[in-house]
Amino acid sequence: MAEEVAASTKEFQKALKLKDLEIANLKEKIALMELEVGQSQKQQAQRAKENLEIQALKTQSEGILTKAKAMIFENTKVIKNQELQIEALSQQNESLKDVVKITKDLLEIRNMEVTQLEEKINCMEGRLKADKDRQTLLHTKLETMIRHNGDLKREYEAQLCLFNALRERYSERELARGVLDDARRDVQQARVEQNGVEPPVPQPEQNGEQPQ
Repeated sequence: MAEEVAASTKEFQKALKLKDLEIANLKEKIALMELEVGQSQKQQAQRAKENLEIQALKTQSEGILTKAKAMIFENTKVIKNQELQIEALSQQNESLKDVVKITKDLLEIRNMEVTQLEEKINCMEGRLKADKDRQTLLHTKLETMIRHNGDLKREYEAQLCLFNALRERYSERELARGVLDDARRDVQQARVEQNGVEPPVPQPEQNGEQPQ
């Protein structure tokens, strides 16, 4: 009976030792699991922190991208406006070229008209001078004849009337010369408006001849 009790005791002790070993193993496993859980929590915290940083970087990147898009849009608008301004300036430049060409053509026409008017006035002046010379010679002859013959007085008066009429024609010539001077000033003013150069002040033509 004692042997059975001893054997049971040994068996119980042996089983107890096995249980102690199992408990120790479980404790080690629990400690290892706790360590793994702690590391897992640290990793989760690290990942959460990284996720927050990633989210912050994403938000920041989205903000930068939005600003970049806005800047690109504004720059595109500025470039488009500049292109429109350049196109408008090009059209204006072409229009100014057309205006300059038309102005040059008008100046050429005006110069031709002035030249023709000068030729007509010169021709008129030549005729008036010739008429004046003839009338002066006739007047001299009439004065000589009047001194010798009183009957020629009436003829002299008639010639004097004719001479007065020629004097009026001479005045008309002076008026035409004034018209020519005005035309010259108009041409010079047109050249000033085209070239931006101040025109010389036209001097009136001097004529030493005075009507008698």
